[in-house]
Amino acid sequence: MVTLETAVVLFTRDLRVHDNPALAAAHREAGRVVHLFVRDASFPAPPRRLAFLERLLAEIPDLRVAQGDPVEEVARFAPDVVHCAEDASPYARRRERRLAELFDVRLHPGVTIVPFDELKTYRVFSPYFRVWSQVPRRALEDPPFAATRPRFEDDHLSPYLHFGALSPLECAAERPELVRKLAWRDFYAQLLRAEPHRFAIKGAEPGGELFDAWRERRTGYAVVDAGLRQLELEGWLPNRVRMIVASFLVHDLGIDWRLGARHFEELLLDADVASNRGNWLWVAANTRRVFNPLRQADALQEYVREWADPDVQHSPIVPEEALAVRRSRR
Repeated sequence: MVTLETAVVLFTRDLRVHDNPALAAAHREAGRVVHLFVRDASFPAPPRRLAFLERLLAEIPDLRVAQGDPVEEVARFAPDVVHCAEDASPYARRRERRLAELFDVRLHPGVTIVPFDELKTYRVFSPYFRVWSQVPRRALEDPPFAATRPRFEDDHLSPYLHFGALSPLECAAERPELVRKLAWRDFYAQLLRAEPHRFAIKGAEPGGELFDAWRERRTGYAVVDAGLRQLELEGWLPNRVRMIVASFLVHDLGIDWRLGARHFEELLLDADVASNRGNWLWVAANTRRVFNPLRQADALQEYVREWADPDVQHSPIVPEEALAVRRSRR
């Protein structure tokens, strides 16, 4: 039922047409709907991630892309209402508050499977997952106009989920084997929203030569260097390899997790603040669950063959007898 003249849909991390609650609500309620995405110059993106974003933006019909301050760009259309997806980061929440000072703002679920206000804050995943699994799911939203149906067959879905090109709720329905991973994604998002100070990465001491060797793929441990090479070439890593690479930096080199998290965010296509930093926090806190880079290389021989640099070999920067895995069976 059309009751308003102009609505702005401010796309943020919900760059899709299928199952987009903000988009669907705007088209139900307003006679004129403006699709708007605003680039914020204070958040520069590396070239690979920017190219990926450009491709996703091009798939949204009639999308206006502006650069500047989101509040100022929304104001140009004098909307009766602004629809956008509710998000978790401090930046997103400041944007929500600033918009609400000037406009009638409607916040919608869509970035996560379970809306933020559905559950109390959990700091441990297991009890969170038990309750999360029992929360009734909202109905999927149909696209308000003809659109190509999204595909869920790709093994590298995380960049699409990060930018919201795929609905996490629809992904859970299409790929039930990924439900636990999607729950971890929700878990870190709700924790970031409630306790953003835990995810801050400013203030880390410089890493020195050991950090440079790790970052430049000179650790001498095959699976670590292979993982960092894939990160540099593709902007993506399997979750297990992310954990191995992070564990080596934190536990074997003794370097602040925040430096590793920042390096990942400079290169990842799916540079999600909640999930990336949440995983690094998890690795740093679990001193009794340290990944053995030698044992992991044996288990991931095919991966190492694919991603190791065949022309470069380095001596281990940490002697095998000094590895932190003496505390772990992994």
